Amino acid sequence: MEYTFKLKAGRKTIPVVEFSDSSYSLAGEFLLAERSILREIAAMLNSGEDGSLSGNAFTLSVDGDTAVITNDITDKSLTVPAEELRVLTEGYRAEVKRLRKRS
Repeated sequence: MEYTFKLKAGRKTIPVVEFSDSSYSLAGEFLLAERSILREIAAMLNSGEDGSLSGNAFTLSVDGDTAVITNDITDKSLTVPAEELRVLTEGYRAEVKRLRKRS
């Protein structure tokens, strides 16, 4: 999973994830939509335990080494290794924190 963080300017500047493989774009949409619960998402992924977590528009389910992100509105889903999603989530959280400090 190769990606970069870009800043999207608008009413508020927010980080977005751009993937070299667009099939992962749902993971970026998930993090963007669920910014308010990033701490809970990271805690779940760091715990190594199975479970699920629902946010504003997405549900994250973890089963062993596999994470499934589902858009609750469109029913689109993406299956990714839980460890890769954990690393991506931690990186995204760091970007959000960095932007908040700048403001």
